[in-house]
Amino acid sequence: MKSYSSGYNPDSDVREVGVRIEFLGDNSGLTLETEDIISMELTEGLDITCESFPSRSIKLKAIDSLGLSFATMETDYVGARFEAYVGINGEYVSVGKYYIDEIDTPDLGLTVSIVASDRVKTYMDKYMTGLYTSSAISMSTLIASPSGALSGIDTYCDSETLGAMVFPNMLTTVDSQRNCLLKLAQAAGMASVWVDRDGVVHIERLPIQTGYVATITSDNVLDYSGLTLGSHTDYVEITGENSGEEFGATWGTYTRGCLAEFLENDFVYAPYALIIAWNYYVMKNQRFELTLKTRCNPALEPGDRLMVLKPGGSEIGEFLLTSQTIHFDEDGLWAKLTLNAPSPTDS
Repeated sequence: MKSYSSGYNPDSDVREVGVRIEFLGDNSGLTLETEDIISMELTEGLDITCESFPSRSIKLKAIDSLGLSFATMETDYVGARFEAYVGINGEYVSVGKYYIDEIDTPDLGLTVSIVASDRVKTYMDKYMTGLYTSSAISMSTLIASPSGALSGIDTYCDSETLGAMVFPNMLTTVDSQRNCLLKLAQAAGMASVWVDRDGVVHIERLPIQTGYVATITSDNVLDYSGLTLGSHTDYVEITGENSGEEFGATWGTYTRGCLAEFLENDFVYAPYALIIAWNYYVMKNQRFELTLKTRCNPALEPGDRLMVLKPGGSEIGEFLLTSQTIHFDEDGLWAKLTLNAPSPTDS
């Protein structure tokens, strides 16, 4: 959760909301203010099942007061970097740094449409690298002396992930930094991996965390309608190969018609395969999903644990915020939150 002042109150009855875009690097000093922004849609999240490494994206439509759509050899804004802020009653919270992927001007420069994404898509997806150790190694040791896919990034791990043993053995092969980090997170006990708004790579076993950082009350909820219980995963299987040796482990019972999941990962340390299979089984069964339309608290981030209350004030329960889409347009500011928890019947 992003920090804010003691007077910050996203749930106040009267709110003045805004969006600000501040360009960085060579374009420092260029700013789009609330009066320039026609609409914004920002999407950020993480994969609670640990099967993907999502990126953050933002779509903007604005009055082109800066001439962004008129690129020249000297001023091509595709690839330019900016930081986005969302404000409530004058207090602005950073919602991340982005790189422009596309610029479009549908009306000869009166307005400009921008599509941008974070470093996961812009750099980690394109940087081909690897990760090699000659034997099994703890995550804490690996991160303390970063090389290959871990080079040039800031990393945060929870204590359980830091103690995990992994065995990346890419001596003659390469892959994208994004895929290498995903495989490493899976091998470290099926941890989720994502980049936060400050550019830090998180590798964390989220369901084992406890305690919530904020409470969602009916004052902040516009729609409670999305409550679903997903299918139960009955069986998982982990396989892989490193140093010329194949390994495998399973959890659950495989029967005709069961829901089964299979994962191949060559970064797994073979003696830990059974633990990883169990953790994968647990992650796949975080199947209680709650979708809320809220008035938006921009300080909330994916990975935050939240207590959600019913309109009468009683508890629905404690959930993990796995994704959110923040919207700003002529109707104001609102957000769609996706939250996950284990099914009460699985606990």
